[in-house]
Amino acid sequence: VVVPDEKIRKMDNFKSISVGAGEWIKIEECKEAALLSWLKQRKKEGYTIVGVEQTSSSKCLSHVKFEGKSVLLLGKEKEGIPQQYLNIVDQCVEIPQLGIIRSLNVHVSAAIVMWEYTKQMMIADAYKN
Repeated sequence: VVVPDEKIRKMDNFKSISVGAGEWIKIEECKEAALLSWLKQRKKEGYTIVGVEQTSSSKCLSHVKFEGKSVLLLGKEKEGIPQQYLNIVDQCVEIPQLGIIRSLNVHVSAAIVMWEYTKQMMIADAYKN
């Protein structure tokens, strides 16, 4: 998990929401000013950059095949992912929704996409064994 400020781990609301997971998950700090170069470095290391955003070229989450090494890029509430980051993502995915309002909070979107990624990795691992 990469966050803009590692001090988030000490915040009471993070502690209550994470229910201790913050003690077991590697949390890396990357300030927003350094995010573009951080993403480019991950690409050089073989990661696929997946933006979670509604764009004209987004693929439906249920039709996406995740690579083993993936970075999920999430935007800000109400603003989404800035264009400078969208320019370097390998693909954008969106979560299918019904109804007039087609928006989810960032943490909800993150949980849904991480579950889909995890599910695909578990299935792939099961086929290896």
